Amino acid sequence: MTVLFRHAAHRTLQGAHHQPGGRDRLRAGADIGSGLVVNGGLVSGAYGVAGEIGHVPVAESGPPCHCGGTGCVEAIASTEAIVTRTRHVTGEAELTMAQAVERARAGDPAVREVFARAGHAIGRGLAALVNLFGPERVVVSGEGLEAFGLFEDRLRRTFAAQAFGSAARCELLLRPLPFEEWARGAAAVAVRSLFTPA
Repeated sequence: MTVLFRHAAHRTLQGAHHQPGGRDRLRAGADIGSGLVVNGGLVSGAYGVAGEIGHVPVAESGPPCHCGGTGCVEAIASTEAIVTRTRHVTGEAELTMAQAVERARAGDPAVREVFARAGHAIGRGLAALVNLFGPERVVVSGEGLEAFGLFEDRLRRTFAAQAFGSAARCELLLRPLPFEEWARGAAAVAVRSLFTPA
């Protein structure tokens, strides 16, 4: 039996890049990932990590990341990072992501700042990606989309401030990520592997 492993953002892009709006994708949630589609093909790079926005450093004195780096987008804006920071600022060691979202929506300033900080980190990471590759659009999706309203404003403002010149014209789109799209992407990866030489 053959088992194929692909980054979640790469899988969903392979299932969606032929559809309108499916060219460049940021996946926010348990982790932060991205994939790039150029001329209809997924760009994975020489080592399979092209577009790995989650490990772009955006805060020099930021928290340590599980990758060994410091201040990575994922160390600030993933679900785990948001929950960890929210527990720290509230002093509630058992707080869940759902409760953090609820607190922020209720107007708790300390918790709202945790989400704003996440938006700032993602905005800086996106600006770096867009400045380097100049995509026409970025599609933001993933399980973290439910809380997107809590950090969207900071994300967009940071992106606009950091994007260079005409790169700021890159369109940022929100797109929910149903299970069917994950499945379509996984199927696309498997089918493509059958017809692509090793």
